[in-house]
Amino acid sequence: MDMIDLQLYLESGILELYVLDDLSPAERLEVEAMIVKYPILKDELFEIEACLENFANLNASNPAAHLEDITINSILKSENEQFDDLSNLPLIHKFSDFSKWQNLVNNTDIPAFEYGKAVKILRQDERVCQMLVVSMTDIEQETHKNEHESFLILEGECKCVVGEEIRFMKAGDFMPIPLHTLHHVEVLSERVTAILQHVAV
Repeated sequence: MDMIDLQLYLESGILELYVLDDLSPAERLEVEAMIVKYPILKDELFEIEACLENFANLNASNPAAHLEDITINSILKSENEQFDDLSNLPLIHKFSDFSKWQNLVNNTDIPAFEYGKAVKILRQDERVCQMLVVSMTDIEQETHKNEHESFLILEGECKCVVGEEIRFMKAGDFMPIPLHTLHHVEVLSERVTAILQHVAV
């Protein structure tokens, strides 16, 4: 894995999910294997842990609003999310600012619907594929073994079934899909708009 791939791995948000204990056992083992293989990831992990601990301490003592905002922005790295270049969009993650993605979508032409879905590729390279998906029909069951899938809901409501887990989602919700896990989505509103992301393993 070269430096570009490592940067993509860092931007995927998987280390933040590891620190927050929001990964499956298999995904935790994968992260731990990556940390052993690439020691630089351990430094990033310590930085994330320190940042989250600092935020928790500040929040517990009711800091001034501007200090809380600064800390939150640091954690979420929202200042790094740039949307002026469609060929180099940021990766979505648990802390993504969905309103920025909504603004992007509002200025994007949506293709014609086919079989109840409209799909527009926003970014595609060797490691990352990001798509705008607008669906009025359920998303069929599938599984992935060579890419991390995740999605960020921008509009509408749906039920996401991942393995044995059922989660009801709305605008602003993010869902990472574990590898080798069957999943499908049931549309509960008139339609659902989302950013769908695939990052190669």
